[in-house]
Amino acid sequence: MNSIICRIQPLPSGRQQAIWLSLPLMKEWKCKQGQSIKVRIGGKSLITQVIGYRKKSREIRIPRSIATQLSLPFYGNTRAVYQNRQLSLGPVLAILTTGCTGSPLAPYRTRSFLFREFLLASRVDHPFFYVFSPEMVDWNNRVIRGWFYRKDSSGHYRWIRKTAPFPDVVYERIPNRKAESNTLVRECRKRLETIENIPTFNQGFFNKWKVHEALYNHPMTPDCIPETHLSPSLETVQDMLERHKMVYLKPSGGSLGLGIFRITQSPKQEYYCRFRSGERNILRRYKSLKMLMRQVFGPQMKRLPHYLVQQGIRLVKYQERPVDFRVHMHKDHSGKWKVVGIGAKAAGIGSVTTHGRTGGSLLSVSEVLEQSFPGHSSEMENRIQNASIRICSALESQVEGLLGELGLDIGVDRNGKVWLFEVNSKPGRHIFKHPSLAEARKHSAHCIVQYSLRLANF
Repeated sequence: MNSIICRIQPLPSGRQQAIWLSLPLMKEWKCKQGQSIKVRIGGKSLITQVIGYRKKSREIRIPRSIATQLSLPFYGNTRAVYQNRQLSLGPVLAILTTGCTGSPLAPYRTRSFLFREFLLASRVDHPFFYVFSPEMVDWNNRVIRGWFYRKDSSGHYRWIRKTAPFPDVVYERIPNRKAESNTLVRECRKRLETIENIPTFNQGFFNKWKVHEALYNHPMTPDCIPETHLSPSLETVQDMLERHKMVYLKPSGGSLGLGIFRITQSPKQEYYCRFRSGERNILRRYKSLKMLMRQVFGPQMKRLPHYLVQQGIRLVKYQERPVDFRVHMHKDHSGKWKVVGIGAKAAGIGSVTTHGRTGGSLLSVSEVLEQSFPGHSSEMENRIQNASIRICSALESQVEGLLGELGLDIGVDRNGKVWLFEVNSKPGRHIFKHPSLAEARKHSAHCIVQYSLRLANF
């Protein structure tokens, strides 16, 4: 469905209580003077008459009384779709999250900067776009008092809280699993999707094992999924070490690289375990795997059932530090997966992961690949991109719910084979801090808006 950008103006007092359309819009939409139409903004709608008036530009004048009934948050430019005697304005887009402080300076603390990026990226498309938390929803009046980021009367951008209709589309950015389990959050998500029928994308966090099951035997991704076992026994870990010489033990529902152990087996049948403890990277040596596992997981190894064991991959290195790649994937208005940015991440010295908090650092992708595969860096980057698109397409076909953005943790071994380590449904944006990805950062935020427009049929 094609939308056009129109300017919405308040109708001067004393005029007839109807929607006034400029003559170009009356002609374009084949409206007749005085006919009744339905006007909709997000979850609000009403039936009124149409009156045409002389104006050369695409302009709509709305009486303040009708604007109030529709909970129109602002006058100005927005998109419009007219079909079957229904005029839809907006669309109304919203980001669902938690942790509002109520401060107009930073309503969501440091995450305010992230949300600001998304809202600013929408300026060219002119939707009504706000951020909200479950406690801001007025279910009886079907409105939300959300946070917009717009220019004030002095021309400066700032956070502004306004009452707006229920959204046409919700982009979910619940920050963590603890917040996700909150009763108010769960009830809000369920009601928006099942009762209000509002499309919501990127709901929830992925379970590592479920992702593995979805992709391991999928015909599109048989070659890039490391061997993985859920709730492994000591014997399973031993067997994998005999065959791969290195394994990772990861919490099956974890994130941010927390609680990960890397175990390697030496030719002398000794075992080395690397992990993070507080602010330190630890390396310990054990004479037997059983001794190692009991110290890490307790005498009865009661924590082990909550872990999975994954085949270790000998990654390409940069200055002797292992490197993996974060591939930021998006859908836009086309609805097809595409690579928006690739970041190379080198592990910190002695670290088991490449996360920044454990000493990891961002590198130039082309520089890393050229050093590892001289003369074939472009070919290797294409391999990473093609594998990433296959992974997203395969995963989407196996999971419930809408997906518009994913972060893939990709490894490349010394032979140039591409491997998938993890898929993130709430990907961070740390890679965009690298100077080479400044434009990709803007494009990423705009893709969120474009995909939302698609879901809203605008």
